[in-house]
Amino acid sequence: MIGMVRRLWRELPWDGQGLGRPVHPTLSPLSRWASREWRRERASSLHGAVGLASRLLWCIAAVCKAMRFAGLVEGASFAGLYRDCLQTGATPLEAHVWRSLHATPHPLPARAAALLQSRLGAPEAHRLLADKLETATILSGAGILGPELIGMVERGGPVALPLLTAVHRPLFLKPRHGHGHRHAFSLVPNGGEWLIDGRIVSEPDLHARLQRVVSEDDLLIQERLTAVSDLADLAVAGRAPVLRLVTARMPGAEPFLHSALLTVGVPDRNPAHFLEGAVHVPVDGATGRMLRGLALSRPDERLERLPWNASVLTGRPIPDFDRAVEAALTAMRAVLPLPLIHWDIVLTESGPIFLEGNSSGNWIIASLPGLEGQGACDLAELLAHWRPS
Repeated sequence: MIGMVRRLWRELPWDGQGLGRPVHPTLSPLSRWASREWRRERASSLHGAVGLASRLLWCIAAVCKAMRFAGLVEGASFAGLYRDCLQTGATPLEAHVWRSLHATPHPLPARAAALLQSRLGAPEAHRLLADKLETATILSGAGILGPELIGMVERGGPVALPLLTAVHRPLFLKPRHGHGHRHAFSLVPNGGEWLIDGRIVSEPDLHARLQRVVSEDDLLIQERLTAVSDLADLAVAGRAPVLRLVTARMPGAEPFLHSALLTVGVPDRNPAHFLEGAVHVPVDGATGRMLRGLALSRPDERLERLPWNASVLTGRPIPDFDRAVEAALTAMRAVLPLPLIHWDIVLTESGPIFLEGNSSGNWIIASLPGLEGQGACDLAELLAHWRPS
């Protein structure tokens, strides 16, 4: 019961809507349409009550969350955060980062983005991409490489045996149906202890963490990939940089590359930390060369080199870029039609290895290539073409 209450609190506003006026001429109408569709899926007698409860509770939740965030993050103003959160339905983190980057309220926060993008395109394709194991099977059939699957622990099952059979090499563990970095981590044996994303943990702590993951979902145990030698200086604690390719298509048309972004880990930072865990480097889609990087914790700065080892970013070629793009377009053709798929890829000596595809990528991350003038088209207009008549 307590867990359910926490989840409901975390997911506010449930319909993805704030209380303010539309902030974007295309995305706001799309988001409100998706919100109405979501409410219609609830019991008819609850349509009005769900929307009203969502807004009333959001007024309270936004105060609590904005106050807490402002106390933790330097430069975050409670008044400004609360205004943006209340207006748009964005979390304080989303509101803070978007305004820092674009100087406007967030047009499509995560909850609203999930409700919208999940209703555009083929429902079966969304379900497929939500299942990492099934996605890997489909991509393998199309000739696309994925990480080696060492084992899987079913939800509620024991967690010790699969690990004991694979302790001789670094691993990567993630939920079968997760997204982003939630519950995903690298695991390296270290003389009776374990390294999780470079940090030492004891076996009891590791077991407790695994048990929490398995209580919610199947757990995939994969090989941890090693970056191609040309990108080895961009790896942090063994974590290879990840190339995100966004492929897009208009209804009934062939897919195309929309944008590309390389994400590099930061030393001594948790990769799941949205503000400080990564440096994001837009890539020129025409040449496959890196542009200037940025960290979300310092949105006004642009990085031509990494600050900790002076590795060059700007102008640097991405190895196997054309091959990765062609594989991403092949992957998009292998699933039923969707407007957008965000593919996460590690470039290795064996070629591009596809980690996963997401049909509801984070709108903040999706916007970053645009800061460097990249992006084949306006994503909002693209999504509008997929709204059912």
